[in-house]
Amino acid sequence: MFTLRKLRYLCGVLCLLCAATATALRAQSSGFVYVTNAGGSSGAGAGSISAYSIDSQTGSLLPVPGSPFADPAFPWSIAVDPEGRFAYVANRGGNTISAYAIDGTTGTLTPVPGSPFEQGPATSGDLPVSVALDPAGKFVFVANYNSQTVRAYQINQNTGALTQAPGSPFPAGLSPQSVTADLTGQFVYVANGYHNGTGTVSAYSVDQSTGSLTPVPGSPFSVPVDQSKSGFPAPGTMPCSVTVHATNTGQALHVADAFQADIWEYLIDETTGALALSPASPFSVPGGPYSVKADFNGQFIYASNRYPTYPNGSVAGYTMDAVTGSLTAVSGSPFLAGQVPVGLAVDSGGRFVYTANQGTWSNNFAGTVSAYAIDAHSGALTSVPGSPFAAGLEPTSVATTLSHAAQGRETCLPGPAHGRRKTTIATTPANCGGGTTGEASPVAMDGPSN
Repeated sequence: MFTLRKLRYLCGVLCLLCAATATALRAQSSGFVYVTNAGGSSGAGAGSISAYSIDSQTGSLLPVPGSPFADPAFPWSIAVDPEGRFAYVANRGGNTISAYAIDGTTGTLTPVPGSPFEQGPATSGDLPVSVALDPAGKFVFVANYNSQTVRAYQINQNTGALTQAPGSPFPAGLSPQSVTADLTGQFVYVANGYHNGTGTVSAYSVDQSTGSLTPVPGSPFSVPVDQSKSGFPAPGTMPCSVTVHATNTGQALHVADAFQADIWEYLIDETTGALALSPASPFSVPGGPYSVKADFNGQFIYASNRYPTYPNGSVAGYTMDAVTGSLTAVSGSPFLAGQVPVGLAVDSGGRFVYTANQGTWSNNFAGTVSAYAIDAHSGALTSVPGSPFAAGLEPTSVATTLSHAAQGRETCLPGPAHGRRKTTIATTPANCGGGTTGEASPVAMDGPSN
């Protein structure tokens, strides 16, 4: 006989099962992925941030509650602080920086007080296109394409609000495309380049109290013409993305050159921050690279490319020699990506690669996110179940962070030169023009467009 006591018992069991299931689902999330959607042909009002939870076993993505989050000012680049508390977005249409608090359990985003933060007078027309943080999470740096500057901000450690550093903005080179900080937080590097121009990398030392920037001796540093590629219509370089990684002797900076389809390596002077071109450079890439990122072991490097078969692009993967800095293509590289992959990120644990696939005019920039599992031994990539995942209109940049549960389980990875490094360092992919003609997109033209 089915009694009220039995009913209560069954209800209790069901509640326990539901609670256990919810706990298991939360535990399965190793972190979150955030993607800027600029809005495509629909305009700035369609801009948003897509947020996903990462399945810790497979790397597959599941939208977090409330995603996508509105950001109607052409959100273009995103970075997350090392502790996974705040996300910062460069809005190229609004000349502003949006700041969000991250719920470490669910991944949802909430604007911090005062957001979005004005870069300067409305007439300044900075056109912010890349944002990065220092490894300590004290400062935000923004590369501005039109004004040829880099701005520095202090982060309020309680609220995430931004205050510009004394002296900001600081001069950069022609058409700044990408910004990053070194692993120690002492130096900042900006890739400057325009289609068929003379590209450079600006280097700065960082005042550890204020975040203000001072050019290092010899800055800016030139990006050479690749003499082996005589078939190009005209000499020129277009550095559009920069990433720093550890080596056996210190640190190195890799620069993606979209016009020459190369990756250049520079050795970083640990005292001054000055750059010295590695004799092993350049390394040819199969198609104009947009974004370059090293994994957190300093073992592999990945670049998103528009080619070899536009509009379906690729991800090139390389092993890095910790002594010479030489790059060797991993087995199976390049790996097929979605339509016009631009932003790229490696997750904080070094297990997965994600690309923001912009789409094209023909599909109104209906974008996706491709996800790959990294073979820990070879660096080869394999698409995760369900990839690619739906995003908003015109995805341009992608960043990852750990969840609270994963931070509680975080480990330290061996760094070739800097001891053991925590896996909570956020990724800061950058996006830039590929300098090609045809069915060009706002990211894939000579430079960002309004």
